[in-house]
Amino acid sequence: MLKELEQFGLISVRNGYYDDDTLMIARTIVEMTGYGLEPRHLRAFATSAQREVGLFEQVVRPMGQQRGAESRGRAEETLRELAALSIRLHAALVQTALRATFGP
Repeated sequence: MLKELEQFGLISVRNGYYDDDTLMIARTIVEMTGYGLEPRHLRAFATSAQREVGLFEQVVRPMGQQRGAESRGRAEETLRELAALSIRLHAALVQTALRATFGP
């Protein structure tokens, strides 16, 4: 299954091993397969995440290009905040769509 997840771009080996985030992704996908979803169905999640990263990169790149540790620290903090906001927005959008589809 790991090879299949790699083929669909859902996980990848980093520095010769799977890191903690990759293992969490794999475990979550395994749980989702219990509901009949297959890795190929979940490719949209990876595509969406890549698009978000591209958007965040546009915001943070100018900060990272400035000299000094303070600028890099500000860029890293901005990325953490954007990631948290992204997760919150995604959850709210899914909940709203589920209510519209299946009712309160």
